[in-house]
Amino acid sequence: MMKMPGVLSRKNRVACALALAMLPSGAWAYLDGEIIPDGPTHDYFVSLNNQTITANVAGGTTTSAFAVEGNYKARVFCSKTVINQPVYFEGRTSLSPTSDGYLDLNEYMDAKITIYIEGTGNGQMTIPFAPVSNQNNTNRCSANDLNGEGTVMNNLFASGSNGTVTFRLKKPIINGITISGTEVAEIYGRLAAGAGVMGSTPLARVIIEQALITVPDKCVIGDGSPITVDLGQIPNSADAIEKNAQPVSVDIPVKCEGGSFATANMQIKIGVLQGSPASFNSNYLSTTGPVDRRDLGISLTERTASQTIVPNSFYDIPGFDNNEGIWHLSAKPVGKPGTMIPEGDFQASATIVTLFP
Repeated sequence: MMKMPGVLSRKNRVACALALAMLPSGAWAYLDGEIIPDGPTHDYFVSLNNQTITANVAGGTTTSAFAVEGNYKARVFCSKTVINQPVYFEGRTSLSPTSDGYLDLNEYMDAKITIYIEGTGNGQMTIPFAPVSNQNNTNRCSANDLNGEGTVMNNLFASGSNGTVTFRLKKPIINGITISGTEVAEIYGRLAAGAGVMGSTPLARVIIEQALITVPDKCVIGDGSPITVDLGQIPNSADAIEKNAQPVSVDIPVKCEGGSFATANMQIKIGVLQGSPASFNSNYLSTTGPVDRRDLGISLTERTASQTIVPNSFYDIPGFDNNEGIWHLSAKPVGKPGTMIPEGDFQASATIVTLFP
């Protein structure tokens, strides 16, 4: 992580008005046999820390089981009384399928999710799956209004509370990948009568709250801590910044070891990643602050080759040998030509990433 704080000498204030609109609401009929949560959808948050993929190649995998405590109550809607019926469960996901039951998780890996569905003979079901019976013929529903509140079911549910996650690499990685806040599955339910179609409200969701996937190959940037670069005070016009602002040197040591690095002198690439570079020129890092910073960016240059470092692009490290070297950068503020820059604090944050070539 790279942080670049700075300050301008005066402050301007900008007021922002937020307009809210009220939309009309209406009632709708539930499906006959539809089951919804008795309250909000039940979320199962899964933490999978320190998962190691020993084969750091495309296709390398690691599997971890999870079990999360908690069950949930549900309401059912039916136009006539139903007794001694099973519940059908369906598993959905917003992730796109790839191959062999895997889902597209991110640029680096796929994931295969299995969810335990209660009932004899089901066991682990791979997401997504079509409606399956829990084979528990103890569920009932008293006739009620499909536009009403439904009937609270006697049985408690825990489908979605445990399962497995298998991560599969799309390509080699260095150090590891952190995954957080990723929804991987939704569980829907309906009584057997008309179980082929489910409603629109999931009973439960499965969310990977935190997962750390590591590999033996490791590159340490600096000492592993955030790198802070103080850009000091700068003028408040783009022209004055161009004439007077001085670049600040940033020397970033990089050392790689373990896995593939233990047996070969490998050449890596390095880059500075930022989700939204400067809007006026994507060659610069964007900045933030208490006032509008859309016209202020940060230019990065590799000093050895006088090469502009463009955010979200990757470069060789000059002089990188025996799996280590120093990336010699400089950072300089830059304004959108012809603009005045509101005065006050500013900063830019980005992430330094190393990749196999």
